Amino acid sequence: MSNRPAALLSATFWEPGYEHLVELVHQRDAKAIRHLASLDFALYDETGKELASLPQDAAREILDLDRLVRDVAGVDRRVMVLFDARFDERIFPYRPHHYAYLHRRGSSTPALYYAVNAVLGGERHRIHTTGTVGHNNFETYVFRATAFDERYSVLLGNPARFSTVEAEVTLHYERDRDTRGVTLAPKAHVEVDLPAEYQGQRLRRVEAKGLSRLASYVVGRRAGSGDLVLFDHLFRYFM
Repeated sequence: MSNRPAALLSATFWEPGYEHLVELVHQRDAKAIRHLASLDFALYDETGKELASLPQDAAREILDLDRLVRDVAGVDRRVMVLFDARFDERIFPYRPHHYAYLHRRGSSTPALYYAVNAVLGGERHRIHTTGTVGHNNFETYVFRATAFDERYSVLLGNPARFSTVEAEVTLHYERDRDTRGVTLAPKAHVEVDLPAEYQGQRLRRVEAKGLSRLASYVVGRRAGSGDLVLFDHLFRYFM
């Protein structure tokens, strides 16, 4: 096993008005509390412009993401957040995923708990974000058949440093499907609406695919209040 630190790049999205706490290391062994070797935190607006890049204390267990973002001057709308974590595999027998808590302040809507989307790394090499990796990336999310009074969308972000990503988002209904093209510059992100019905057919599944990995989350909002009731990353598979 190499003594070089392994790398893990993870991504999430911040919106104003929500408590947003990130557990940096989900501890699995009460007798062996583990910490990251280093952690850098960066924010990007929807065009890919970097708004802040700040090293964090890797020994902390919980990161108050909302407070950190609100401390950055001029940030008042959704941003993509990238966590660049390094860890020693001699200490970690597993990949140290981040987990998070999300809840709108003053709302009676239940809090959400989710796994932060690990987009690159987790192995004994540097993070490479300069191009494609030689295969297509397919990610999917299956919706429950029960109809709810919610609005759905998918959040997509490009974590690459230099490469623009051409992606497709396909909405699968009971009989029909609809495909939309998305182009994302490096570090740019976008929200794509997902109509819950099409000609009387319920939305069953959404699929995102491209030549390089995206940060991707399915989002559900209450039709009336707009409160988040679903925030979950798409699940990856290969073809």
